[in-house]
Amino acid sequence: MLRRALIPLVFTVLITSTALADTARDLSGRMNVDGYTTEWTDLERVFGYNLGAQAPEEAIDDSKWGSNNDVNQIRVTWDANYLYLAVEGKIWGNNVILWIDSVTGSGLTKMTDLTSWRRNFFFDTTGVSRGEGFAPDLFAATWDQNLSPHLVVDLGRRQNDKDLVDDEQTGTYFFSAATFDQGNSGRSMEIAIPWKSVYLGQANGPGVRDTTITVGGVSQTFPRIPRGAVLRIAACVTTGGDGLGGPDLAPDPSIELSNEGGVAVNVDNWAYVSLDRNDDTGMGGGGPDGIADWNVAPLDRISFRYPPPIFGLRNCVSKEIEIDRPAFRPDLGEKINFKPALEPKPDPTDPINALRKVSLTANIFDAQGRFVRNIYLGQSRPVLNPANPAQDFWDARDERGLLVRPGVYILRLVVEQNICRSTRAFVVVR
Repeated sequence: MLRRALIPLVFTVLITSTALADTARDLSGRMNVDGYTTEWTDLERVFGYNLGAQAPEEAIDDSKWGSNNDVNQIRVTWDANYLYLAVEGKIWGNNVILWIDSVTGSGLTKMTDLTSWRRNFFFDTTGVSRGEGFAPDLFAATWDQNLSPHLVVDLGRRQNDKDLVDDEQTGTYFFSAATFDQGNSGRSMEIAIPWKSVYLGQANGPGVRDTTITVGGVSQTFPRIPRGAVLRIAACVTTGGDGLGGPDLAPDPSIELSNEGGVAVNVDNWAYVSLDRNDDTGMGGGGPDGIADWNVAPLDRISFRYPPPIFGLRNCVSKEIEIDRPAFRPDLGEKINFKPALEPKPDPTDPINALRKVSLTANIFDAQGRFVRNIYLGQSRPVLNPANPAQDFWDARDERGLLVRPGVYILRLVVEQNICRSTRAFVVVR
């Protein structure tokens, strides 16, 4: 288990003049973590209304399993000591997960090998070392009719080829509640996490350090978060069984989800939450001070990788893979070139398509279906132009670098964690 030096969550009023605004120096007098979000303000929601699209940023009925298994809203607010989060919606016999990416350059790349809460979700970690990708450091999770959501923390190491995580229950270093109950409306998962727990994944040790200072004539101990800190968050509905996916993501992904629970889910969209821009304490020299900003509207601090709503596309590899010759002679230095293409063909006038990526795998098998070579695995390609001539070829060599025997060989292209595939046969001549 994680260190118990983390401060317990105590819901008492530390300062008598608790603000009724959104974020505040202390929100403990307003926030009531009970699984109902009636105390949250309208400016503490993540999803609003997209004027350009003339549609809500998160629909309440876009789940592949219908409105009874749908994330409707995420809420976020904070004070100097705690991060408060909520997920509203419905789950009928299923689960809700809320991912939190707090530390740049660390975190989960997938959930398929976790020691707890193993699910068929993959995260787009492109540029994660620069703060551009999504690699959750912890997540909150609950199931239908469970009253006490768990907090699951990535421990950053592997055990028996599994990603080791710590699965904690409410009350020790965070507090949570949930009220999901099949088709009942107005239910949610709420969680309050001390900043020390939010930043457990920091490379220099668990949590954040404390600083006692006087602000406005009141001395208080403040957790010092990273200056200019930005969180990345996303939520989903998932099935209850290990190794399965789910029918709904919030914010919307760029790829259309499936109504089949076994299909892998690629999480490629998330909300950014900017926590620290202001100098509330006088320690930041007019800029970020390492204390979560108070007296700001969280909605004004929200942005997205891809602004929702997004109407996802499910790309498949073209059934007819284009190759430059039906046969080739590698002993003469020849190679076979191929050109991946997607169908349906993405619309180049749609601005979201300029941002969309597709995960592509190319491998070779012989005529009996035996594996010969991986040309590349899970390579991220732009959907508008998935071809890359510098890599889309085979020189008739196997995994050991040896020339294969003459005969018929099969090129297989797979897109998005086995969502669809195409094959093409050709001949090696010597």
